[in-house]
Amino acid sequence: MSLQRVPHVPGLLFDPTYFAPVACAGLLAHALRLYERLEAAVGKGGASERARIPQPAYVRSADHNLASEEHFARVTLTEAQGRTIRAEYFPRYGEDGHSLGYFQRDANLPNFVRDELVPGVHGLVASEGLVTPEQELTWKLTANFYRRANGRVAGFPFHVDIPSNGVVTMILNVQREARFQIAKGGAVTDIALPVGALLLLSGESRYEWKHRVLPSDAPAGFPVHPVERVSLVLGYQ
Repeated sequence: MSLQRVPHVPGLLFDPTYFAPVACAGLLAHALRLYERLEAAVGKGGASERARIPQPAYVRSADHNLASEEHFARVTLTEAQGRTIRAEYFPRYGEDGHSLGYFQRDANLPNFVRDELVPGVHGLVASEGLVTPEQELTWKLTANFYRRANGRVAGFPFHVDIPSNGVVTMILNVQREARFQIAKGGAVTDIALPVGALLLLSGESRYEWKHRVLPSDAPAGFPVHPVERVSLVLGYQ
């Protein structure tokens, strides 16, 4: 399996069918349960702390961009077999309807990410020559949960992923199609992310281009679950 290179955006790689539907369904079930556990933990009274999210000037000057300061709670969860993992949970991140859980280092990865995601993506980045197969990596997970706000499913404003999140950003879309946009100067590229897609940002696309996920029309009817789109973002050092 190999990734397609996106023309005109150095370092941006794409596979629209990385996950089969059955794999997406399993990952989605795990992710929605993770969201519920994070929400419950915050509901028990976790202290709110400020996080400084440094962004380059060309992002800060955009009309729609990520604020430099967000608030989070430190959360402790118990996995199967009694594993304790810790996360920083942002009940609102970027805009209304978007929540984010950040899990740093392998010891804090949820079981389903450690066991079902990391081995495959490690092999993938090795096959692309970004790491060697035997290279030990320190993984980080950002779990993005998007809900309905103001009649639309929320998005993620323009931003650049900070270096501490890893040298590569891998976006795995597991619930609903989304529109990803990446820009530098006057150059803007739109990519439809179907369910099961994997998008990888490395090199120039990772550090010199800003990117966002646009809000989308909400499906008709009452939502089955408050979260209507999930993306799992992996990075490594």
